[in-house]
Amino acid sequence: MPDPGVDPNWPHVRRVVRVAIGAGAMIVLAKFGVFFLTRSAAALSDALESIVNIVAAGVALYSLSLSNKPADREHPYGHGKAEFMAIAVEGGLVLFAGLAIIFESIRRLLSPPTLHRLDFGVVANVAIAGASAALALYVLRAGRRLGNEVLLADGKHLLSDVLTTSGVIVGLILVRITGMVWIDAALALVLAVVILVTGWRLLGRSIDGLMDKTDPDDFALVDGILQEEQQAGNIRGRHKVRVRRNGPFRWVDMHLQVPPDMTVAESHAIASRIEGRIEEALGRANATAHVEPHATSRSGR
Repeated sequence: MPDPGVDPNWPHVRRVVRVAIGAGAMIVLAKFGVFFLTRSAAALSDALESIVNIVAAGVALYSLSLSNKPADREHPYGHGKAEFMAIAVEGGLVLFAGLAIIFESIRRLLSPPTLHRLDFGVVANVAIAGASAALALYVLRAGRRLGNEVLLADGKHLLSDVLTTSGVIVGLILVRITGMVWIDAALALVLAVVILVTGWRLLGRSIDGLMDKTDPDDFALVDGILQEEQQAGNIRGRHKVRVRRNGPFRWVDMHLQVPPDMTVAESHAIASRIEGRIEEALGRANATAHVEPHATSRSGR
């Protein structure tokens, strides 16, 4: 049975993360440029969240490098959990950014500043939102194609970044039309709540992974194969079926019930074939079956 090793998609994943870091850095510089020219609290909030994107992408690159180390004596199940740790770091950074934005927004509500060059801010943020959307879709599509949880988390975070930038655009337009500067700080507070929700969800995904929460799709696939085998009469029953993820790698444990008069060699051959089916269906996986006699058959003989 295969053991965790280097992900064959690792070179592609590494390239996607590097692109995300480089493009993210340019987007951050553009957003801070908008803030310094407009002095908008909402623009500052958007820029702070984008800094988190770069830091998170750097952490993702390190964690993915670590998770792709082959299994060894000290880590027989591989290093895939590092991916969930990266998602936790990203979620924590997002929460921190949200709290920092709330603090700055409240300060500006109490003492509203003067905003400048709002027309330029709107046009610049439209261009920034377009670039951010293109980057988010690129990372998300790569994450789905490569089956990488870290890329998916980073892509969703980048997509939420597009929403915050869109909110900044709306806020600057409203301030420009009404002259009510407090709208800018109030909008920044709303964006901060959205950012906090994103961070909380990322932390939840990390906790699920570290706690070996079963993926419903993975379990349905495995149980469907076992049901087919049982209906075909190859096994009499199954129980204690467990599926967990370790980064991109899956581990499957199961108990297969066979007729009590079946030989060890026969039951071993059936178990090995079923293990092979499951591993092929899941991709990078290790399936282990424990074979035991079926109680009903035994009591009937």
